Amino acid sequence: MSIEEAITPQRNERLTAERAYELYWADLLDHDATFTCVGTGCSAPLICACLDKPEQNLRIRPYFRSRRLEDHAESCEVAHGRGEPTAGKQPDVFEAERPADHFRATTAAAQADPAAVPARRVATGAGTGLKPRPSHYYRLSSLVQKFLEHRRDKDLAEATVDIGGETVTYEALFRNIYRQKATDLLGTRAVWWGTASLRATKEGGYYLRFSRPFRHDDGELRPTITLTAKDIDAYPVRKLLRARLDKLIAEADGYCVVFVWAKPWMPKDAEKPFVRFYVNNLDHIDVRGPEILEELKNTSRVGT
Repeated sequence: MSIEEAITPQRNERLTAERAYELYWADLLDHDATFTCVGTGCSAPLICACLDKPEQNLRIRPYFRSRRLEDHAESCEVAHGRGEPTAGKQPDVFEAERPADHFRATTAAAQADPAAVPARRVATGAGTGLKPRPSHYYRLSSLVQKFLEHRRDKDLAEATVDIGGETVTYEALFRNIYRQKATDLLGTRAVWWGTASLRATKEGGYYLRFSRPFRHDDGELRPTITLTAKDIDAYPVRKLLRARLDKLIAEADGYCVVFVWAKPWMPKDAEKPFVRFYVNNLDHIDVRGPEILEELKNTSRVGT
């Protein structure tokens, strides 16, 4: 059984599996961190699956699970499915910026204070319980994973996400760069994706060049992305980012698939035209291995 939220005494915090994963890779959650159920009157121990995996399985996002169903209390609506009927689907939410204290380290004193532990949701009577909430994400990697899940469920045109203040379908949001006309799309922020080559730079950053091009006049332009060492060193989840990129260079010779939430950019007066994606927030890029290509066949919109 997949469980969305848990409580961790280490941080006195109720959190999603996605947040637990990020905190672990930001060195703010220990490898042996414990988690318990959020159900009414329940303290069943939970495991966070995939917590220490630098690469995400194509079919699985981080999630909590129980060791045994019987560990849950009889009053636990998480395990036993009691509560309000499932409401209509709500859009996922992709947050463009993290809160300033998103990776705030907790103090030992706060960890030791039982009163600081957030209260579990308490059922107030028959017919009440855990209400579904929209999923909030900060890393594009999580949104890509949802995109793949909706693709498998064949509901890309119905599933929606609130991103940048607008609600769009996953089908409209994800766009393959191949053969689209660059000058028509310079103001279009989307999740652009395509195959690319990846290499490390001498300065400690990374350089990505897409394999397939945008169209421009009678020619073709292959967009590029530069991830600077300065930006990476300032990124709270840099340990995870470097682990994934270095593994792709070592095992796939840098051949990868890139997703980036950005607008294509072209200089107005350059001697030779080129296209670049600027990534000021490293949460807005996701780089994956070539095995994902089978999942992506005929998945997203391609301009004519």
